[in-house]
Amino acid sequence: MRACKRPFGAARAHEFVVNFAQVLVRAWFRTALRSHAPRLFLVLCRAATTAELGLVGEDLVARALHRGGARIEARRLRTPWGELDLLAHDERGLVAIEVKSARIAPRPRIRGQAAIPLGERDRPGARVDARGRERLGRIALGISARRGIPARAEVFEVLVGPGRFQLEIQRKSGD
Repeated sequence: MRACKRPFGAARAHEFVVNFAQVLVRAWFRTALRSHAPRLFLVLCRAATTAELGLVGEDLVARALHRGGARIEARRLRTPWGELDLLAHDERGLVAIEVKSARIAPRPRIRGQAAIPLGERDRPGARVDARGRERLGRIALGISARRGIPARAEVFEVLVGPGRFQLEIQRKSGD
């Protein structure tokens, strides 16, 4: 009787384990870098997925708000009225925040002239339409009524340009 051949030999199994470990370490490194050093993550991981770019944008906005004196109360908060990216508390009350992040392509320019400015419709904040602003306003009103603190809704946008980093904040009243 003939013995069964194993699909993997010892060398092949070792190679599989090593490759699997490398993938796990790479994923861990990307996650750690994204959460602890988001600006460095954007520089080193140029091929970040849109989900990673969104998470980095939320981290950067949270850090900018914290530096401005706001306290971050929740991230990715689910409420009966909808979902928020961030909930912050500043001197004026609660802030329900929607973050929109995007990479921007290099803008064409004619030699010797300034680059073509980014159009209003090209900005990530433009993806929050009237319905989205209404939803943000509803969430802010619901949280305000539940906690008894004034609340407002704001949209923040994070633009990542080619070879440079820029964080622009666009504020729109949602209520």
